[in-house]
Amino acid sequence: MLNCVIELSTPDWLHIEQGDKEAYSQAYIFYHKKLYNYGRKFTENEALLEDAVQEALMDLWKNKERLSSISFPHTYLFSSFRHILFKKIKQESGIKAYSAISDTEPEFGADHLMIRNETDAALKQRLQQALNTLTPRQREAIFLRFYEELSYEEIAGVLDISTKATYKIVARALLQLKRSLSIPMISLLLLLRTVPL
Repeated sequence: MLNCVIELSTPDWLHIEQGDKEAYSQAYIFYHKKLYNYGRKFTENEALLEDAVQEALMDLWKNKERLSSISFPHTYLFSSFRHILFKKIKQESGIKAYSAISDTEPEFGADHLMIRNETDAALKQRLQQALNTLTPRQREAIFLRFYEELSYEEIAGVLDISTKATYKIVARALLQLKRSLSIPMISLLLLLRTVPL
């Protein structure tokens, strides 16, 4: 197995819309892991996750002619995946309603909380505990903002809420984390930025 790093660039949505299979292939590679990791915040069922990722990416190709009418294709893909995943979770459980599933707590696993070596291990543990105090919606917004680096407008699109509501959710989550960790806001923001995707 070759030990090399593949530099992935932002997908070329125009070429995908025009039916360029190479551009779609690049988008597939670019988003596969991102969507899978996002889905892990809601379920650990690997087969279900993989099915949802595949379906969302296949839908992207099937609906490629509509891409020019979508303001934020990146947001559209995350939102589409989220909808597909929740639907599959609902079908599997046979009990939970969509609204209940949408409140599922995103889990920040050890792999997402491996802060760089220079960061104190005790601070890492405190961050984990602080994240656990957030509401499910706050956790998801923080994940999308700091782990996936989505804009507030994109997060609003994924969560199907207003941009103003997104700002409020993130602001309240940050204030709660700041209080829990007893550190300045700038230190909190830097700490969250050190978490790898």
